Amino acid sequence: MFKAPVVVSRIIQMDVRQPVKMVGTVFPLRESIVACEIEGLVLEFPVKRGDYVKKGHILANLRTTSLEIQLKGAKADDRLALIEYERAKELYEGEAISNSELDEFEAKLIAQEARVEGIEDDIGKCTITAPFDGRITEEYTEVGQWLQKGDRVVSMLQSDYVKVRVPVPEKYIQYMKVGDESNVSFFALGGVTQTGNIVHIVPQADERARTFPVFVKIENKDEVIKSGMFAEATFETGSLLSATMILKDGIVRRGDMEFVYLSVDGKAAEVPVKTGIAHKNLIQIIGDVKPGIDVIVRGNERLLNGQDIQVTGRMDIITIED
Repeated sequence: MFKAPVVVSRIIQMDVRQPVKMVGTVFPLRESIVACEIEGLVLEFPVKRGDYVKKGHILANLRTTSLEIQLKGAKADDRLALIEYERAKELYEGEAISNSELDEFEAKLIAQEARVEGIEDDIGKCTITAPFDGRITEEYTEVGQWLQKGDRVVSMLQSDYVKVRVPVPEKYIQYMKVGDESNVSFFALGGVTQTGNIVHIVPQADERARTFPVFVKIENKDEVIKSGMFAEATFETGSLLSATMILKDGIVRRGDMEFVYLSVDGKAAEVPVKTGIAHKNLIQIIGDVKPGIDVIVRGNERLLNGQDIQVTGRMDIITIED
């Protein structure tokens, strides 16, 4: 007789903190006002507000004609300084000049080389590039405009990730740490929920509200989450509750119904349950189940009530949690 191979795990009773919901606001993960490092005339400005650019993408090019002319002269002076230095070395070896005189020729050569490098660096600064992957949010210049050193070129923000700033009351902050998960829902998106992680906990409270800013990082590949949106973040920071817990893979859903399959005397026993608090890879179940019983967590997708089973493995909740 065929027996369905399954993997089981023990139902446990454990203390978990009840979830607490808090309202926050979406901010870009990074934002920057990109400025020019050198003065010059804008020759090309190939981006516009709303464009998505990769790190290193050209945002603007300044005219380099005068710098290139200076570079030619500097390179000529550098070659001459090198020739003079080589001649001076020969004279020094023939004891025709002193060591201090040779040092003067060497210093002149070094100064000319530095001048060439400085002009080449200025030419490089005439190409203004994106400091990270992101989207252009504001334009501050146009072709033909003269920019001074430090003038703004564009504003941009990173859009593939966002951070949600949540003011957390002081009574909950002790239960939070960087890396903790949080499920975040967005009202403007019809309650769409994303899972993120705490990346910053600011240790300074707002003196009036007695809340600590906590930042949750959320992936935003489709860029549907916009900066400034309201969000509702759920944290496991409430009061302790003794709950019956199983691995999440033990839940079988059919329509609006939820079930677990217990391993009882070599058969699968179907038990309807309701799910409650989620904690890491575990979830609370409420129903006719007791701690210490084995629940099927692999091979349960197509089981039938009363079907013969063969236990081929066991998943230890304590090992997984650690």
